[in-house]
Amino acid sequence: MKKQQGFTLIELMIVVAIIAILAAIALPAYRDYTIKAKVTNAIGSVAGEKIKVGENFGAGETNLCTGMLTTICTDASGTLEGSYQTAAITLEPQLPANPGGRIIWHCSGTFGGTALTNTQKPAACDNTAAGE
Repeated sequence: MKKQQGFTLIELMIVVAIIAILAAIALPAYRDYTIKAKVTNAIGSVAGEKIKVGENFGAGETNLCTGMLTTICTDASGTLEGSYQTAAITLEPQLPANPGGRIIWHCSGTFGGTALTNTQKPAACDNTAAGE
């Protein structure tokens, strides 16, 4: 009887199937991760303006964009727009009843021309108050 050396075809097919299953799970998760990283950079590009909106709100300004570029802060309500590579983000503030409260930032945006899903939005996007 001859001693077997190497792998049989069925063993190799099982290994290929396992690798395919792992890739099918990992690739979408990695894609969301990379999109979330770029969206986070887009949000970071307007971080200073988020602070300025809060300062203006606390000071009682009617125009929350006072002292900022109009290309970033687009209207008196404090809506901010940022971008990084192919990620574009719009941050809309939900203002608290009193100036000492927490401003909740609602995020919407696109990545490569496609609207962002909730799994692609970073934790800095607190969409719970909007029911998302």
